[in-house]
Amino acid sequence: GDNTLFMFSSDHGSQWPFGKWNLYDEGIRVPMIVVWPGPISPGSRTTAMVSWVDIFPTLLDLVHVKQPAGLDGRPFTDVLMGKTHEHRSLIFTTQSGDGRMNVYPIRSVRDQRYKYIMNLLPHCYHTNHSDILRKDGAGAYWDSWDVLARTDERAKALVDRYYVRPAEEFYDLQSDPFEQNNLADQPASQERKRAMKETLLAWMVKQGDKKTVFNTPYPVTKPKPRKKDF
Repeated sequence: GDNTLFMFSSDHGSQWPFGKWNLYDEGIRVPMIVVWPGPISPGSRTTAMVSWVDIFPTLLDLVHVKQPAGLDGRPFTDVLMGKTHEHRSLIFTTQSGDGRMNVYPIRSVRDQRYKYIMNLLPHCYHTNHSDILRKDGAGAYWDSWDVLARTDERAKALVDRYYVRPAEEFYDLQSDPFEQNNLADQPASQERKRAMKETLLAWMVKQGDKKTVFNTPYPVTKPKPRKKDF
């Protein structure tokens, strides 16, 4: 109908080693397209940061329904209407795994420029479907990386970075949008990193985050895990 709002989004991240099941932008940024002839200007764009938890409150707001108490999200109606290009100053994301192949818990917070990532099990291997699942040729690219890493230092560094994560990661998304240069140990980053860590920890307490680990992680003291290990 003429007064129909259409909203399109997608799953989180592509099934690549540093995409889905990770909290890098490749894994947490998703498309959102909203069409509403008349109220929303066609072809308009925004840099506002919104979260999926904001969708339900926004739909309620658009039909003038009072917001229930206790919702984590808040309406981004003014963003849709082009009244502002600002919404959230912070985006919190979590990854706790599925209790099967994906058993590596991660938490993060980002603003418009910086991101802080907390890896809860730095003493264990990071694994997900990308490096373990082998069915009908799926994931064959990872096998090629694994083979190349035996003779190529750059490939080895990439594979090692995938499997073994530091306790903390900190990125300047303005100068390093692909999150390749971890600034967590840089003296110039300590004050900002500490502030974002405290913000993340406070949010985790508010959410009742118990840092639950689903299934048994795979310690780095053992050889790299394979599908048979899960």
